[in-house]
Amino acid sequence: MLIVEISVVPVGTGDPSVSKYIRTALEIIKSSGLNYSINPMGTCVEGEWDEIFSTLKKIHDRLAAMGCQRLVTTIKIDDRRDRNQTMQDKVSRVSP
Repeated sequence: MLIVEISVVPVGTGDPSVSKYIRTALEIIKSSGLNYSINPMGTCVEGEWDEIFSTLKKIHDRLAAMGCQRLVTTIKIDDRRDRNQTMQDKVSRVSP
């Protein structure tokens, strides 16, 4: 299982606020069934390669349909193979 942090930034929308696009992206993630956690700078998801990247493609396609001509996406992947580790496991290990 992967833990992936995704940050999608629409560029050139003509409006400094991108919250409607981020809200749409979160709706797609929620409907995917992936476990997720939002933070101020992105969204973390847990799952397998195909389901995560299929969801990311859906986000890009939907935002393009909303008029976004350019999207800059940052992805951080934690691909731990020695054992399963959830987002909550990682947070619990460092929380006092």
